[in-house]
Amino acid sequence: MRFCRYLLLALLVAGFSDALNALNEIDARTSIIASSEPVSIEDMVSGWDGDYQKGELAYADIIWDIGFAKTIDINDKTFGKLRISKGYRIYYYLKFDEETADYYRATEQKLELDSNKTLDLEVKHFEAPSISLSYTSPSFDLSTSNTHYQFELSSHFYQPGHFQFGEVKGIAFSPDPDEFSATIDYRYDQFKLPWLEEEQNYEVEKGFGYSFDLGLSVDFESWLASVKAADVLAQFYWQDAGVTVACLQTKAGEGAVCDNTGGNGKSEQKEIVETIPVTYTGLLARKDLDLSLHAYQHDAYYRFGIEKGQQTALGRLGFFLYYPRLVGMSWQTSVFNVQFGADTFNFNQAHNVQLSMGANWQW
Repeated sequence: MRFCRYLLLALLVAGFSDALNALNEIDARTSIIASSEPVSIEDMVSGWDGDYQKGELAYADIIWDIGFAKTIDINDKTFGKLRISKGYRIYYYLKFDEETADYYRATEQKLELDSNKTLDLEVKHFEAPSISLSYTSPSFDLSTSNTHYQFELSSHFYQPGHFQFGEVKGIAFSPDPDEFSATIDYRYDQFKLPWLEEEQNYEVEKGFGYSFDLGLSVDFESWLASVKAADVLAQFYWQDAGVTVACLQTKAGEGAVCDNTGGNGKSEQKEIVETIPVTYTGLLARKDLDLSLHAYQHDAYYRFGIEKGQQTALGRLGFFLYYPRLVGMSWQTSVFNVQFGADTFNFNQAHNVQLSMGANWQW
């Protein structure tokens, strides 16, 4: 039923755009970026029982949507393009101290700790349907030079269901990983920390969130440069989130953060407001060579890369290499595109994966 209402809205907008001499477009997009430093992405989800290395973060941003766009020309003048879309997003960002990863690995594998380990972890995670509205300006000049500019503004509105936000700080004592002292500040709809297994789950209503994207591109002769900031001013609200604030201690020792051995704190439902970091992307391309440099940064996660493209009878084929550890290729035609990269051909052991796909129909 919701899809039918969305399709009806698109058809009404399309009818209105015909009167304005507009080009209509229906498209579908999928974007996946996933990275896990200490273990493979599969092990990060299912359990740390594979190969292990030092690491400090795990990150995933998965987005898919279907949208309707129109470009508007009035009296032979172009006024840019509007796009409305409905989609879904899964966001996960886990940042931790390397010693915290050592501790978690030991608890998963039931191993002894070789030394005391710092506990320092922050998690941000939500899953939400979304509605987005974006505007892309026509190309314009600001001077007499042969330089063309274009900007893009997007707004996203979310209704997040499942979510986890929290911080854990403290120390784990060797050799037994069950001996620790830690403070917990945890906001959730379902309690998922390994401690306090008897903690109750609350009935939490869906929340509300929003974010904005800002983009600018500059086209100068054979060069193209662009920058984008995504999730600007992002905020997420819940009226009755589960909240647990506690200090847990199973052993007193040097570095302990609790006053007494045992547990003290409280759990309740309350209103919360959460944020996520801004994501920055950049591009510098030499158009005549189809050669481009790329940059991506989300808080502590970053990557840099180079891509070389070539026009063929089957469309544009591209090959890219990113640091850290990502290699892949892309294929683009007038109606669809696909891009895939990973750090290994054994995908169930991959630490870094990138996938994007899209298809469009214009009339």
